[in-house]
Amino acid sequence: MPSADDVSLARLLALQTEDSANQRLAARRASLPEAERLKELDEVLAELRSDHEIAQSQFDEVNRQNLKLEGEIELIDAKITREEQRMFSGAVTNSKELSALQAEVESLKRKKSTIEDSLLEIMEQRESTAATLERLTQERDVAEKESAELTRTVDGLISDIDAETSEHEKARGEIAGLVPGDLLDLYEKIREVKGGVGAAALSAGTCQGCHTKIPQKELERIRAEGGLQRCDNCRRILVTT
Repeated sequence: MPSADDVSLARLLALQTEDSANQRLAARRASLPEAERLKELDEVLAELRSDHEIAQSQFDEVNRQNLKLEGEIELIDAKITREEQRMFSGAVTNSKELSALQAEVESLKRKKSTIEDSLLEIMEQRESTAATLERLTQERDVAEKESAELTRTVDGLISDIDAETSEHEKARGEIAGLVPGDLLDLYEKIREVKGGVGAAALSAGTCQGCHTKIPQKELERIRAEGGLQRCDNCRRILVTT
């Protein structure tokens, strides 16, 4: 069993203080409420972006159909105008040819009417898809802004935690260098199996590691012997304070 004087044990308890601080900081870093909220928000944002992409694609397709039908109507209007000009210009005098022109114009007008009906339906779809796209754009933009703000908050919190952790790590390194190697090895082994706590203060007759009250006779023995003592219950190294 390693030997330990009061100074080494006091340093070991100081080392435990630094290790416990880092353990708390690591736990806090891993469970930031803001980080959890950011994770949830980013999941929502991913869905919004996907929905927005689909809505944009639908709007583009409907808009393409809208422009196509408008173009077809323009072509038909131009053809109707040309045929009517021929009919009324006096250039065509043959009654059979005039009848054919008139029939062609009527056919074009019927075709135009059918296309206009289709265009009306497409325009209604365009209005609906445009409204959906606008709504999703607004929702996406709001979520992106909130995500950016929350990301900055989380990054700031993590930066603060990491800075504090670095301070404790530095202090730990300095203290560990002053603890005898065999005592430090024992401490580390106990920490591995005892939730990160290898040394505990013996205060008011109680082990502060497992909060077990030490029997009076055992307390008297510990005080009389001094040196390295361990809690009979949790087996952590006891440091009398």
